[in-house]
Amino acid sequence: MKVLDRRYEMMPRDELEQLQLERLQALLARLKRNVRRYRELLGDTRIESLADIARLPCTTPENLAEAFPYGMFALPLREVVRLHPALGFRGTPLVTGYTRTDLAQWGRLVARQLVASGVTANDVVQVCLGSGVYRGASGYVMGAETVEASVIAEEPFHIDSQLAMLQSYRPTMLVTTPDNARELMKTLQHRRIDPPSLHLRTVLLSRPVSRETRQALEAGLLVAVRCNCGVDEILDSGFCVECDAGHFHVNEDQFLVEVQDGELGVTTLLREAVPLLRYRTRIAATLRREKCPCGRTGAILEPGPRLDGRLRVRESPLYECQIAEVLAQTRAAGHRFHVEVAERHVIIAIEMSSALFSDVMWMLTDLQNEIQNEFKTRLGLDTDIRLITPRDAG
Repeated sequence: MKVLDRRYEMMPRDELEQLQLERLQALLARLKRNVRRYRELLGDTRIESLADIARLPCTTPENLAEAFPYGMFALPLREVVRLHPALGFRGTPLVTGYTRTDLAQWGRLVARQLVASGVTANDVVQVCLGSGVYRGASGYVMGAETVEASVIAEEPFHIDSQLAMLQSYRPTMLVTTPDNARELMKTLQHRRIDPPSLHLRTVLLSRPVSRETRQALEAGLLVAVRCNCGVDEILDSGFCVECDAGHFHVNEDQFLVEVQDGELGVTTLLREAVPLLRYRTRIAATLRREKCPCGRTGAILEPGPRLDGRLRVRESPLYECQIAEVLAQTRAAGHRFHVEVAERHVIIAIEMSSALFSDVMWMLTDLQNEIQNEFKTRLGLDTDIRLITPRDAG
């Protein structure tokens, strides 16, 4: 059985809940002392059991957006050693901070997943998640270092560069996105390269995928495929551990999780820089607390769809309101549109009105290029712009 922190990952349920209560009580004291918003909301509220959490206020994505940039920080910036920009509610900017202790804990939590996936100090781990797109990459680097595995943190610019690195450095684990894993599989098939020649044993994907996708990747790459499951605003890599039984176990010694009206809520028990109380994640989920063959006692999370309309394009979050804001800068401002996410770009179908219509082809092409350039400049998105007649026309 591959477990890094047996004391916490396999802690008896009653002991785990007592630990959560003690850490929650300590968290409330810190929030009252250091974060004005929580101090005003909590007043003299005290809790005596985990059931009392229902009396505590929730934190929403809107709260984080209103507090941007540092309104939710519990420590002065001189104690925060890393800042990660993020995308919040409806495309609003957010920033997450980490103290040195936060970073050490993050690396340890990610190391739990790596160990569960079979990584040891004898392994070489390649992290290939897209530079500037997925901030969880930092967690995987720290996690690999915690396990004392060798880690390749250089992001290749092209699939050819990645393939060359796989062939030269012989990593045994690849941490990557589902899109990149599919592209790698197709490249191997097209070039008739034998997958075992790469020496990979395991591919760890940045997010959950369907059973069909997982099986296809396992068959095409001849590796074991594991998945990560996290919450962007809380912690992506390191929030859960996927065990051999395929269950996502929340690291409940550090995160107190609950489901309210079908929505996942998370309380960060040990986070120093930006602790959050009952954060409403806008993710549909169910939780099960039952015996697992792997021996871990953390709650089993079954994530569902987003509840806020967030899309994902090449691992970057995207809201339709962001698309509307970009279109507002073009001649297509105010026109209805429809969005479809393809493997590596966004398809945007814009309903043309008589004001946009022209039978001169170059004028239509010019409009499409104008819109595509706006999306590339403002959001860094590759788009396929299609001008269509209104769906309710005629």
